[in-house]
Amino acid sequence: MIAHLSLVRSFQSHSLDEIMVIEIKKLATSVAITRKSIDLFTRYVGKLLFQKIQEKLKHLAEHEVVVIDFDGIRSVDASFVDECIVPLLELSQANTTPFYIKLINITDNVEYIVHQVIGMAQEQKRYIVMTDRLCKNGCHALGSISEMEIDIIEYCVINKQATSTDIASFLHISESEAHDSLMRLYEMRAVRKIHDDNVFHAI
Repeated sequence: MIAHLSLVRSFQSHSLDEIMVIEIKKLATSVAITRKSIDLFTRYVGKLLFQKIQEKLKHLAEHEVVVIDFDGIRSVDASFVDECIVPLLELSQANTTPFYIKLINITDNVEYIVHQVIGMAQEQKRYIVMTDRLCKNGCHALGSISEMEIDIIEYCVINKQATSTDIASFLHISESEAHDSLMRLYEMRAVRKIHDDNVFHAI
């Protein structure tokens, strides 16, 4: 069970249970953002919160999931996503210590804006972010996602993990194609791969 603190950690190395929870509303309050700003998060707020979250990421364990909790946040501006969520996704993909981003308790407005912003990225700079809900695109993820990737992500969400053999059988494709697809999703941090190169876990 995840305790709703601004920062929650498990110290079992390389464990699937390692989670850092960041409550956006609480973090915004801690940096003295006004009530008006909390009602609609904009570029200025995005920059501030990204800096604060980046400080917390210094304490990340390898393969940790960073849960961004939007509880109490009704809406965000596209510029907030540009300044906070996109840089976090960039860090997760580029960091030598693998970690993963997951958004929880998002409203329909937040879902729509996040999906629009990160879904517009070019193929060479593609982003996917996981969520705790089935979104309007039929997936527990937002961003630039193909139909096959949606099927793979949902398979992992339902079954908690998947191998290339599982996906090949499920989608009626070759194991090589299944493995390549899983690896692409891992590189975008939409699935987790820890010790075993053949086993991919849901986030």
